[in-house]
Amino acid sequence: HLSCPRTHVPCRDGTECVAQEYVCDGEKDCADGSDEDGCAQLCDTPGQPAPCPSHEYQCGLGVCLNASLVCSGRQDCADGSDEGGNCSLPCQRRCSQLCYRSPQGPRCWCAPGYRLAEDGLSCVDVDECTERGEGTCSQICLNVPGSYSCGCLAGYLLEPDGHVCKLSGPEPTLLVAVQSEVLSYGLRSGHEELLLTTDKERTVFSLDYDLVERKVFWMDLATESISWQSLDSGKKGTLVKGVRSDCIAVDWLGRNMYWTDGAAGQVLATRLEAAWRGKPEYTVVLDGDLDRPHSLVLQPLAGMLYWSEVGSQPRLMEAAMDGSRQHVLLAQGLGWPTALALDRPTSRIFWLDEKLGSIGSARLDGTDVKVLQLSWVQSPFAAAVCEGQLYWSDRKAWSVQQVDKATGKNRRVLLKRHGQPHGLQVPAWGSSEPRTNGCAKSNGGCAQLCLPNP
Repeated sequence: HLSCPRTHVPCRDGTECVAQEYVCDGEKDCADGSDEDGCAQLCDTPGQPAPCPSHEYQCGLGVCLNASLVCSGRQDCADGSDEGGNCSLPCQRRCSQLCYRSPQGPRCWCAPGYRLAEDGLSCVDVDECTERGEGTCSQICLNVPGSYSCGCLAGYLLEPDGHVCKLSGPEPTLLVAVQSEVLSYGLRSGHEELLLTTDKERTVFSLDYDLVERKVFWMDLATESISWQSLDSGKKGTLVKGVRSDCIAVDWLGRNMYWTDGAAGQVLATRLEAAWRGKPEYTVVLDGDLDRPHSLVLQPLAGMLYWSEVGSQPRLMEAAMDGSRQHVLLAQGLGWPTALALDRPTSRIFWLDEKLGSIGSARLDGTDVKVLQLSWVQSPFAAAVCEGQLYWSDRKAWSVQQVDKATGKNRRVLLKRHGQPHGLQVPAWGSSEPRTNGCAKSNGGCAQLCLPNP
């Protein structure tokens, strides 16, 4: 017997579960196609036809007809219900917009983008941004009387379809660590390039990128160190030794490096300009009741950090980047959230759950949680979001994959190599917002480490 999460429904053959959002969406997601069976009847149930917009007339069989065709002397409804009756009665109602004759007598109607009010006379604006949900526009939705328009954040351009925002400027790239190499993958062209390679016996684990100095940082488990290399000069160095971490994250604005230590239950930080001098120089940012902190993402412009915990009570957490204001973001419906990613334009956090085989997302206040159970999520290590896509590295499948971030559909395998992929990052996320936080100028007046507090 197949047991499905409450957000999913079983296919008729009992072999798999699909998300409720996938039912009657026009695509067959069940292997037997049962998620699309009976959808026409759902939309046109005898005795309970779906309501038509106020600018359309509902035929007896539930079909919606443009109001201008009603009482035209010609039958347009299959059952002829748009003619006869009281069609001869003139429109004398005090309608705020338009009036049309119908077999039931004169009726008020509203132009597209408006809804007929309860008084049956006046029209009220439809807020498409609210009613159609987040999929209406990829970034910003602006409601206007009778319609709506989409907008984009700085650094993005609106596509000709008027709904989707794409990064302006150079092609966005994905940095991927595969064994001892770091590759660059063009997200539009598919162009691959080898950026750097380490000793063959070492593995580039978690990685991140410094936007300011164009350096790649990575965790080297063999030497228990965080290393770096400049993409401009090729110069290499070691930032800090004596650390073991599943995830590192660069604060390119405050010029700090953060990392998690799952065994010690800590989040730590050091200066990006630090140089190894024979002893560790870092500070503990978060300590205490952390239960195996794992993945870590930063929001430098807001001065916030987010991390996942994969202990006995898995949860998603947030805090200010100085460790204050610690808060539980989500503590329900999680198994082993091993990979986190921030979608800054939409202010959402995404995670991939290795134990539950799912992709989830929520607003940064912990609300509007969405979870999709996907059979191909096996052993995710790191994740990134760019434009409308979610990317992740999967160690079990030895591949880097992508799906539509909103629906989990249109999965593609971007890279597949002989070796496990680990760290993954999209270095250019297209923001030209004012680049400042408390530590960005003169190191916040601190002699050593400055940790921002929003």
